[in-house]
This record gives sequence, structure tokens and C-alpha cells, in this order.
Amino acid sequence: MEELKARIDVLKEQDPVKMQDLERKYGLLKFELLEAKKAVELQEITLADVKGEWIKDNSEENLAILREKEQNLKIARMNYNAAVEKMDIMKTVVFLLS
Repeated sequence: MEELKARIDVLKEQDPVKMQDLERKYGLLKFELLEAKKAVELQEITLADVKGEWIKDNSEENLAILREKEQNLKIARMNYNAAVEKMDIMKTVVFLLS
């Protein structure tokens, strides 16, 4: 990401008006990527806690909660993967512009 930021800075020096939007989008994507990564980590911790509870008491209720948390983790991972793909697209755009 540092190389990408450096390239954006170079482009911004060449045409500051046009590149302001690109720099803003990069900032938003970077934030989205970091938030998605945090969400995955939080869901992994939550799932581990729920698995521990299910091991202690493998009731149907705890099993349902476990399955829900597994789904939440899958969704969080999909969101993270989408954020990574958006950042990859941003990289491609920046490299094509430079």
C-alpha cells in the first residue's frame, strides 16, 4: 500500500485537481480494508468463544448460535475479500495512470 500511496502522491503533484478525488478514494478504500480486517478478526474471536460454550454445553441453542457466528465470519471474510479486490482495482488504475 505504501508504493500505491507514493504513486498517488506523484500523480497528485502532476495534476493536483484531478488527483484529489483519487487520493480521497484511496483513503476511503484503505479505511474500508482496515475495518473489514478488524471485523474478520472480531468474528474469529467471537466464533472461538461460542465454540468454547458449545463444547461445554452442546445444546441445540448453542449449536444454532455457533452456526450463526460461522455465517457471520463467512460474511466478514467476503467483505474483506471485496475490499481487497477494490484496492487491487485502485492499484491497477493508479499504475495505468502513472
